[in-house]
Amino acid sequence: MATDPKNNPAATGLPTPHEGKGVRIFTYPKVIFLYPTLIVSLICGLIMISVGRRSMDLRPGETQADRDARIVERISGQGEPGATKAQANAQADAKAKQVAAANKGRLVRFLHAENIAGAFFLVVLGFNLLVMSLDFPRFTIFAILITAVAAVFFLLWLNVYFDFVPALANMLESIYLVANAQFYFMVATILLVDYAIIYVTRYLDYWVILPNEILHNHGPFSDLERFPTFNLRFGKEIPDILEYLMLGAGTLVLHVSNERRAIVLENVIGVTRKEEELKRMMSRMEVRVTTDQEVGEA
Repeated sequence: MATDPKNNPAATGLPTPHEGKGVRIFTYPKVIFLYPTLIVSLICGLIMISVGRRSMDLRPGETQADRDARIVERISGQGEPGATKAQANAQADAKAKQVAAANKGRLVRFLHAENIAGAFFLVVLGFNLLVMSLDFPRFTIFAILITAVAAVFFLLWLNVYFDFVPALANMLESIYLVANAQFYFMVATILLVDYAIIYVTRYLDYWVILPNEILHNHGPFSDLERFPTFNLRFGKEIPDILEYLMLGAGTLVLHVSNERRAIVLENVIGVTRKEEELKRMMSRMEVRVTTDQEVGEA
């Protein structure tokens, strides 16, 4: 019967067929944490396809309609009656300055779709680079969040007396970050190619932990190192809470008997799941009953 414990390896305490192959562990470079930048690149590329090039030369405080009218006046050379083309262009520029002065402080240009896409892309890229550059233990993250919240409330309180929000709005209005769709799609393509290369070449250096030995395959010709699992001790470390939240990544540390140095496996994806698999495998002991006939044949 299917429910017979003898037919269920998990119920008898024996390793399942999958566990009998051991626990395979891959380590990855830090570039794998750039996947948010990849996703944002694709999103920004789609945004720029919908926006096109129609608003890629806006002036501070200028709306899309103002920009279109300015370009029409410059191309046609139409201004006041009797004005030359140069005078019409000068009049268009003066009108644009008047429009910018009227819209000053309204964040007209900053809130355009192409500028929001560019700012969002750079913010995510900067966050990814920060994650790759520094390790953030869990207590450090909590301290940063508390400090950021306190700083925001302090600035809001300070604005009551100094009213610096309009100046901040004017500073934001001067920011105009624009890239076309091809730029975003090229960034996404580069990252996808890197990930494909990493996925293929990960088999050049990986570990397989079996109940009785540890295998280290490395090199282009699959050079093999063997370590015993006798008195094996292992532990999990989470040096960066952000990396753990992004991909469940962490570090596995293996302490092998007769080895002076511990084996440190960094950037293991799903490190908690790998640790649980190791615990289940190492908690079992394979027992084989030898019959009298086999003893005689030996």
